[in-house]
Amino acid sequence: MTNKIVNDIARLLPEDMLSEILKHAASNSAADFVNARLSCKAVRAASNYDQIFENVSMEKLNFVPWRKSEKVLQKRCEAAQNAEALYRKGMMDCFSLREFEFGLHCLKKAAEKGHVEAIYTYGIILICFGGELREQGLRIISSLDLTNSSKRRTRIVTSCRLKTENFLSNMWVYAALTEPTRISRSCDSDIRERPNSTNQYSNLWLR
Repeated sequence: MTNKIVNDIARLLPEDMLSEILKHAASNSAADFVNARLSCKAVRAASNYDQIFENVSMEKLNFVPWRKSEKVLQKRCEAAQNAEALYRKGMMDCFSLREFEFGLHCLKKAAEKGHVEAIYTYGIILICFGGELREQGLRIISSLDLTNSSKRRTRIVTSCRLKTENFLSNMWVYAALTEPTRISRSCDSDIRERPNSTNQYSNLWLR
């Protein structure tokens, strides 16, 4: 099917319907979504909504984005509050970039969106700090419902540990962590205020 035919078909569809189709495509495969964006102007115009990037599947993307295109996609997904993107950003900031407070807030945001590995990691970090944060961490871990059955508990913990190990093995790790000073600060505001934020890169996705 030529690009002209694809473009003609896309132009016949309402933009909101086309965006919904792209959202489902993005949730299945980031590669399919990117290829769809390149197919024609109509598809590209309908693909710039946050609701699409919020649902982009990052499963087959490198944990640490090395190529420029991967970095742009990562940042665009962060801005759209994609749970996996927030989790990855939080892990990078906490364990590699030495920006622990900001990273912890990103993990918190991902956990609030139900991201299992973020819930596990965020809870474990708080437990390690002790005191009131330990109690908060225990409550967060308990939200995973690890007491449901031994098989379910083992499966969840194993999956979380494996993903964490794989992630850490792909980046430089600095293990020294310090207790955050303002744990209640909003991750949303941090992302907007932070230098080199997504706003610098998002235009690349709008072309």
